[in-house]
Amino acid sequence: MYKYEGVTFVTEAVKAMSKEVFIKLHIDNFWLDRDKETRKKMLADVYERIAGKEKKA
Repeated sequence: MYKYEGVTFVTEAVKAMSKEVFIKLHIDNFWLDRDKETRKKMLADVYERIAGKEKKA
């Protein structure tokens, strides 16, 4: 489990998703008091902290 800004994420579930899918599934659920771009950056940060940065080809 990984806690970030008051939200707890299940690490194994996060690792099973791609970054894009993770963001798409969560962008409209958490931190709704912030603008969409900020939420996207926060979710990308969560994903990278849990799953590591995606390798670019």
